Amino acid sequence: MLLAGLKAAAMGSVIGTSVPSLIALVIGVAALGEDFFGAVLIIFLPFLIGLVCAATGLVVVGLPITAWLKRRGEESRGAYLSGGLIGGAVVTLACCLLIFGGVFSAAILFAVLGALTGGATGHYWWRFARKEEVEGGTADLVEVFE
Repeated sequence: MLLAGLKAAAMGSVIGTSVPSLIALVIGVAALGEDFFGAVLIIFLPFLIGLVCAATGLVVVGLPITAWLKRRGEESRGAYLSGGLIGGAVVTLACCLLIFGGVFSAAILFAVLGALTGGATGHYWWRFARKEEVEGGTADLVEVFE
């Protein structure tokens, strides 16, 4: 279960931080000649921040949602995806408003990235941790298309 959570958080971070990571890659490559370790840190910083946020969100938001959905018998990819999107956006928006204060436009931008990260993490949590539910009932491809 721990490995599934780490994989889900890593995939969520890759997807949610793809645009900032590309920008950081350009900046980092330009700075390679001046400070190699600083440039490498710049390149990987968006992914690392996204990974920490996705893992924290999975523990704080995702696991309670998982327990609630499992207890109600309503686990599905859509439920996890929706929970991740909403949870990622709300938690990121709240954190950004606390950090940036009244800069609402910056908080909205980060909330969109948080929603992408949370939604992707929720999707991959469904794929990796709930594998038996995902693959259940589809043992034969012929049965799927009939």
